[in-house]
Amino acid sequence: MSKKNPLYSFLSHNKYWIVLIVGVLIVGFLDENSFVQRLKYDMQISELKEQIEKYNAQYERDETQLKELRRNPKAITKIARERYFMKADDEDIFVLSDDLEPVKKMAHETAE
Repeated sequence: MSKKNPLYSFLSHNKYWIVLIVGVLIVGFLDENSFVQRLKYDMQISELKEQIEKYNAQYERDETQLKELRRNPKAITKIARERYFMKADDEDIFVLSDDLEPVKKMAHETAE
């Protein structure tokens, strides 16, 4: 009697399990629609939803500010003074900052 090859014997007895394990590995990790890829897509979707919420909030703030600018002409001067450091002819502006870096002179500032 000749002995069968042990590898052939193992493969013939466990062929269904081997096919099942290889199939799960292919679907789980190697395929383009794998579980790993799905997790990456879920994380990307959550990041994009956070960005959407952030931009919607920014849109709402800008929309209310635009309505205020249309209703109140003094709001334009307020924004010009706060954001762009614009001033009237008879005013001096002092900018207080907590930055550790030295303040660079802006091109539109004048020393009087």
